[in-house]
Amino acid sequence: MHKGLSTGLLALFVVSGCVSKATPHGAAEVRLQLGMHYLAVGDYAAAQRNFLRAQAAAPRDYRIALALARLAQRQGNMAASTEQFLHAQRLAPDNGYIANNYGAFLCALGQYDEAHQQFKRAKDAPEGDARIDALELSGYCYLQAGDDDAARSALLHALDADRSKGESVLAEAERLLETDQQANTSLLLKIYQQRLPETARSLALHIRFAAQQENVADVRFYGDQLARRFPQSIQYQRYLANEY
Repeated sequence: MHKGLSTGLLALFVVSGCVSKATPHGAAEVRLQLGMHYLAVGDYAAAQRNFLRAQAAAPRDYRIALALARLAQRQGNMAASTEQFLHAQRLAPDNGYIANNYGAFLCALGQYDEAHQQFKRAKDAPEGDARIDALELSGYCYLQAGDDDAARSALLHALDADRSKGESVLAEAERLLETDQQANTSLLLKIYQQRLPETARSLALHIRFAAQQENVADVRFYGDQLARRFPQSIQYQRYLANEY
């Protein structure tokens, strides 16, 4: 599951950090948002140009350092990415968003102990949503490292703190299923079931998982639940068409 999980989450938190904090430097903000757009579409040269102009206008804005770290990672320059994370942390040493981003980056590299040190920093941060994000990220990092018990505990705590985290649990389970990581998919589905009611999306995921396992009984069981509870859903229409 290595880099896919953490880089995906890293992208999420960099973007959310960039749009959630206002800056007095209007020109820097525009350049930062333009850079994030170009980064999202893979135009790295344009992204870098805009990030550097943003940095020139607002050299102490930690979000720009985070964006440059993300860009360097996407370009495969891990040393430059690390330096940008450290620069961001020097600018805002108590910031939980930075710690979460850096922790996700370290987890993607397989540096699990160092990653969890960053998540611990985020759990102690003043930003409440960053503290909850740290629970979620640490759970996925434990999962990546093969520590199922710690992953379960962290993710259950994240769901207790914010039920909307269930959507990202399902998204990660879908990604794992697509990459044939069935044991971790099963664990995430069980974690979801422990805290949240089934939805059309979660039932459809159960069906896909059962189909991969060639478990006809479970395909029918979850298909019946989908028919009974969400008969108008697109997931049920796909189930009828055997698209799972």
